[in-house]
Amino acid sequence: MIKKVLIDKANRTYQFPPDIFSFLPDNDKPSLIKKTELVDLGKFNWQVPYDKDIELNQESLQEASSSKISELKESIADWIYDQHQVKINPKKEIYIGGRVSQILFTTALAYIDPGDIVFVPELGLPLYRKVTTAAGGEPVSYAVSSNTDWKPNFKKLTTRIGHVSRLLFLNSPHNPSGYTLNQSELEQLITTASKENIAIINDAAYQSVIGQQNSSLIGTKNGKRIGLEIYSFSYQFGLPQLPFGLAIGSKELVEGLSQTSTLFSKNIPSYYVDLALEGIRKFPSESISDLQKKFLKSRTEAEKLFELLQIESCSSNQLPFIWGKLSNRKSANKFATQLFRKYRILTIPGTVFGNNG
Repeated sequence: MIKKVLIDKANRTYQFPPDIFSFLPDNDKPSLIKKTELVDLGKFNWQVPYDKDIELNQESLQEASSSKISELKESIADWIYDQHQVKINPKKEIYIGGRVSQILFTTALAYIDPGDIVFVPELGLPLYRKVTTAAGGEPVSYAVSSNTDWKPNFKKLTTRIGHVSRLLFLNSPHNPSGYTLNQSELEQLITTASKENIAIINDAAYQSVIGQQNSSLIGTKNGKRIGLEIYSFSYQFGLPQLPFGLAIGSKELVEGLSQTSTLFSKNIPSYYVDLALEGIRKFPSESISDLQKKFLKSRTEAEKLFELLQIESCSSNQLPFIWGKLSNRKSANKFATQLFRKYRILTIPGTVFGNNG
């Protein structure tokens, strides 16, 4: 008789913040009203069609050749120069890899040792805290809240804890507040990070979506010397949900990222590269413009709803985000549960973005 093997999970798994969608109830959870259509406000559907002009066949589904990846990197370098007038070395300062979440995790594995201090936004996506914990680091939050009109508070960088920290995860434009650091704020952050020897990893996935020319870490003077900027091909160039993204910045950081990425499979089909090249050449695409119009229309309707329900708006006025302060509601989890059970409206409580949510 073989005894069942029981082994406890690693301690770090107990420190993981919950995933955003872990708060959504299962379909079989009882509702107080029957036979009512479910209104799902919890998940975002990226409705961008595939380009029918690009042929899909057996050959196009094969792994992209190194020459084709090089072509993609060169196109990205040209795009960066057009957007921000910054010269990028395609071979040494651009990394092509998996999804944004995988690139962030790979970066954490490459540069975080057990016990290292890493700054993460609070409120913010739980992903930054999770990849830090998974790599053995100690996440330390910096505040992003309505008390400062959503402007991140970087004062901790110049304290004792900042002297021993390794990385700072930045999310600009920020999800979910929508705050985007301007040129002056980025220059100040770059100067501080340089003095404290802290690398900045900016998740810029929403840069195209908010519908205006944004300040960029890489587009700011000396930005590429102290950090990485990570993009999603889908969000940045108005493409379908392709499972790969890119990182641009310091050649030293890109080198470590590339070395650590050998732990993971990086099979990028030639078809995906063709789509990415087409998206870069057509930037800004019609799909991005259409999406921005939809966001603006939705925001206008949401503002009317705020006025009707007498809800105070406290957002940063950046698309696609809008925040409303609900009076006499202290528990976001309880409120989300009530919306689902009483009205069949499925939402995500703000607490998934941290205590400030």
